[in-house]
Amino acid sequence: MIPESYRHWQNAARKLLEPLAALMQSGRADLDIIGPASDHDRQADRLESFARPLLLAAHWLQTPSSPSDEAFREKIAQWFRAGLVIGADPASEHYWGPDANYHQHHVEIGLLTIALQIAPEQLWDPLSKDEKDLVARWLGTSRGNGIVNNNHYFMGVHILEFLMQHGYGRPTDRPIVDEFLTRLELMHRGGGWFEDGINQAYDHYNAYAFHFYGLMWARLYGEGNPERAKRWREWARPFVVDYQHFFAASGEHPAFGRSISYRFNCLNVFGMTVAEDCCDLDYGLVRRLCTRNLDFFLSKPIQQQQGCLSLGWTDEFESLMETYSCASSPYWAAKGFAPLLIPPDHPFWSAPEQSLPSETGDHAHVIKPAGLVVRSVGGAVEIVNAGSQISNSQLRYGAWKWSKTAYRTGVSFTLAFPNETNWSLDSALTAELDDGRVFGRHSTVAVEMETDHVYYSYSLGFKIGQANTGVETGVWWNAGWVFQIHDYDARQPVVMRCGGYALPLADSDPLLSDPGTYLSAWNGSDSGTALQLLAGNAHPQWDNRLDDTTSRSHIAAPYHATAVFETPRHQGRGMLALLAWAGTSHAESAAWAIQSSVAGKLILVHPKLGEWRIEHWSLPALG
Repeated sequence: MIPESYRHWQNAARKLLEPLAALMQSGRADLDIIGPASDHDRQADRLESFARPLLLAAHWLQTPSSPSDEAFREKIAQWFRAGLVIGADPASEHYWGPDANYHQHHVEIGLLTIALQIAPEQLWDPLSKDEKDLVARWLGTSRGNGIVNNNHYFMGVHILEFLMQHGYGRPTDRPIVDEFLTRLELMHRGGGWFEDGINQAYDHYNAYAFHFYGLMWARLYGEGNPERAKRWREWARPFVVDYQHFFAASGEHPAFGRSISYRFNCLNVFGMTVAEDCCDLDYGLVRRLCTRNLDFFLSKPIQQQQGCLSLGWTDEFESLMETYSCASSPYWAAKGFAPLLIPPDHPFWSAPEQSLPSETGDHAHVIKPAGLVVRSVGGAVEIVNAGSQISNSQLRYGAWKWSKTAYRTGVSFTLAFPNETNWSLDSALTAELDDGRVFGRHSTVAVEMETDHVYYSYSLGFKIGQANTGVETGVWWNAGWVFQIHDYDARQPVVMRCGGYALPLADSDPLLSDPGTYLSAWNGSDSGTALQLLAGNAHPQWDNRLDDTTSRSHIAAPYHATAVFETPRHQGRGMLALLAWAGTSHAESAAWAIQSSVAGKLILVHPKLGEWRIEHWSLPALG
């Protein structure tokens, strides 16, 4: 008897396959998914349109079948088997071409081998020996190529392990696999958190990549090195304890970091840890978390015109994509179906549901290795980032995807272009130079990380022109409010701006307050934001999109309103102290008053929340 909870996931996977099946053409090795191209090449995008949907198909094909599914299963499996042979054949006009130094093929080939291992009875075993030999020769073009120094090393691991397991190995394969795994393990920074190589980031790629590939390696090949396999399982164990805090009562997780369009990809680590028996969380909690997150996204308009997954977050929004993405990139979300690797009779599928941490009350969870504090507030979840960043070689992706003050579910954030010389104003301190460049926080050192505050040091600027505004920032929180104080020293003339949360708007008619030291915006009576200036020489303004004369920039809505305080042009020392809020309670959104302020101690009072005492060595007397 298949549990209904399992059927729910099985049916969701099939439903996502149906629009892909409509695009499958006999004799082809790619899918014509409508959307933008990547900055790789046409061959890379073609292979991506095959390999990523293949992973989704593999997760579904390995599940128990039913009579109503048999014809569809055979259609899917047969097309992928035929396409694999066509795409790997140098004599075919649809040949994908070989892998090469630093080519995207390496990533997609690695994923492809995982799919073949997940559902071998449907995808690999039926191939003839000649067909397998042909595919193996193509897979072997990955040997010896340069690989980006980040999670991409896993692709080399999985490709070579597959070839060795199926009799196509070479004497050099095993030492290379061992070396690549060692390089990946050196990226571990504690508690199951990995720094993503040259990217220098701590974000959802810890789930997207490190734990998915690491646990999949342990599952498929770990018997050959049980000590190493145990290490990867034991790293995943504390990671999911941390990661459970990233999910709101709604199921949404904060949009944060790159490849946000992969959406529910993040769930794979929960499915993999249960499947590999290295999850200490209650199974009912894990299943509730995974199902809520999956359903959150599938209930949104995330499909493009063909019914395929689109680039975007809660809807189709191609501006969110990185240059390495293409129309089929969102199918990286297929990893999120890892719970289907858990057998239907496993207790995971029948355990009584348990509440998520975000459903049990407001709290904060400190993750020092990643430089992150994750807090729940009124069922929402917020990442307060004290240390994670993106390397200077990766600024083309937009550092504002990592380094805003906070990232909250239900609110999200706005984009800014061009990525390297502009910065979106919401939930950020920015400095604008006379030449028009705008810089926000980037490289950061976390100094203090506690359950009630963080403190960190950084510079606004870049090497070109020696732009430099040094900043120390402290951030405290109380209910839906975040108090922030920025002590800065501008080495060139700048205009400083500090923005509140970007209120997402489905229509263009928000309720905006009159200008003053307190600004608020409401989307009808449902949700709102507020920004209050406590100290500093700054005047109020709005950063809004309330019509279609400018391009959309909010990742979750067509329109937005962001309260901002802006300083005059100046140079030298300065300070800004502000309070930012987002939520649904009009009473909680009311302004604060300073009851007393001396150096090192601040007491605020609020009509609903009462007294808020903050003591810290960095606090000046606020007049």
